[in-house]
Amino acid sequence: MTESVRHDAVVIGGGIAGLAAAAALAERDVVLFEAADRVGGRILCQGAGNYWLNLGAHILGRTESPMARLATETGSELLPIQGHMAAVWAKGRLVRHGKVESYPFRLNMSLGARLSLIRTGLRLRAANRRASQGIQDAIHGDRVFAGSYPTVAGDGPLDARSFAEVLGPMHPEVDALLRAGCNRLSGEPEAMSGHFGSLIVGGLWSSATRTAHSVRGGMGAITDGLAARLGNRIVTGAPALGLGQDGEGVRLRINRDGREEVILARHAVIATPAPVARRIVADLPEDKAAALDHVAYGPYVVMAAATTESGPMPYDDLYAIAVAGRTVTMIFNSANALRGPDGSARAPGGALMAYAGADKARLLAGRTDDEIRALFIGEINEVLPETRGLIGETRIQRWEHGYPYWRPGRLDIQDALARPFGRIHFAGDYVEYPSTDPAARSGQMAAQAILDALATEGG
Repeated sequence: MTESVRHDAVVIGGGIAGLAAAAALAERDVVLFEAADRVGGRILCQGAGNYWLNLGAHILGRTESPMARLATETGSELLPIQGHMAAVWAKGRLVRHGKVESYPFRLNMSLGARLSLIRTGLRLRAANRRASQGIQDAIHGDRVFAGSYPTVAGDGPLDARSFAEVLGPMHPEVDALLRAGCNRLSGEPEAMSGHFGSLIVGGLWSSATRTAHSVRGGMGAITDGLAARLGNRIVTGAPALGLGQDGEGVRLRINRDGREEVILARHAVIATPAPVARRIVADLPEDKAAALDHVAYGPYVVMAAATTESGPMPYDDLYAIAVAGRTVTMIFNSANALRGPDGSARAPGGALMAYAGADKARLLAGRTDDEIRALFIGEINEVLPETRGLIGETRIQRWEHGYPYWRPGRLDIQDALARPFGRIHFAGDYVEYPSTDPAARSGQMAAQAILDALATEGG
């Protein structure tokens, strides 16, 4: 077993949080270790002619967001999404455009379901107003939900209940519709915090016109750009075995080429999923360990597909379609960002992304990729009949730790979850609001804390 010289910092995990942290520490002696043979984490895409196939995170927000700034810094091209963000398919009918409030009257539903949807929508809107107060914690302060919501105390009573309890009894057709929104976030309403469901699912329900961007070539253009800047300071295929600390620094044990090595550093950022961090970091305080144990991830099964149409398609003006009552939870038109608002200069072909989340993904665990491919293509054809015979190359990806939805009681652990442990800082999409922007921000904040400490320590 060998030991290295003591670095200024080590980063464990090469997803967007770890890459953002390492990039922010690039002026110092930093090394990033990633267990897989690639960096990017749940950002994964590949080229497909004029388009790209998304198998993970695929969208970012406004041009001043952390991910958008990283895109600019790495020379990646931001593309405004042109399409409707809240189309819904249910019982053979695709409802698109118009106000979301009109959906109860336009979806293919029975009278009882329409009345139930109106009642549920009113409850959801009221709960969304309560949840939109946001949250704050001692580490992130007013940067949690920055730019979207005023930062005051979150709604503890709402957070203590499940989202199913907040929604109350629903008609089965309405349950299928709202469950699709929860499955989009890899959870079920019975397991999800009422605060989280009301804020995020409620926000998705009214997000038809929100500002969003894609990246030319996919979000992987950003992670590839960060990796290129870090160069040989990234070590892949090196899973972490343990991370401890003493008064002088941290001691990271890794497995590289079948041999155990010890890496010494003054500080560390652990940017792995919460269960991995819980396993790796030694001697955690009781409340920190309990907070990490509380974090729940739901799975996804994703299929990305290239399409072979020769001209415009009826869904060119759509980006996101929620699917009720099928295995597929969501369909995204990844090529939408390349479509002109007037339909001009429309190149042949396209790209779609479809996935199943939460319990629907779990039910696919025993299915082969070929079986999943056939199932997903059949359901895409049902929702978008124009795609029949036009789905070409496909790729399947299974994500065990797909998305860290909030369980009831999540607000109670926010401070413990966000707080560093000595010289070890925690970063990732579970630390606050689960998305790529907060994940990147958490890595950058951890890096800044280390830079401040190094400046105080000298050297």
